[in-house]
Amino acid sequence: MAKKYIRKWAHFESGKLGGWSKKLPQTKRRAILEKLVKRDGYAPVIRRLLQLRNVTKDQETVMKASADMIYLRQKFRERPVVHKGRMC
Repeated sequence: MAKKYIRKWAHFESGKLGGWSKKLPQTKRRAILEKLVKRDGYAPVIRRLLQLRNVTKDQETVMKASADMIYLRQKFRERPVVHKGRMC
């Protein structure tokens, strides 16, 4: 008998992005994210932003979350990843 596949959805909890909001200026958003990276680590913060970006239907939030993810990737990623011959 085959195992039944269970789809797992993202669990959102308020405050997990430390007060990040699309209404904040870029410098404040990024300062909040830098503090979170130092406290929780790079990967959990990126995952939280990715979940927010994938679930929201607000284009402004998508754009700002994506830009902040790129910023964090450039600042905190330990090594670049190569996908199909291009650097990420």
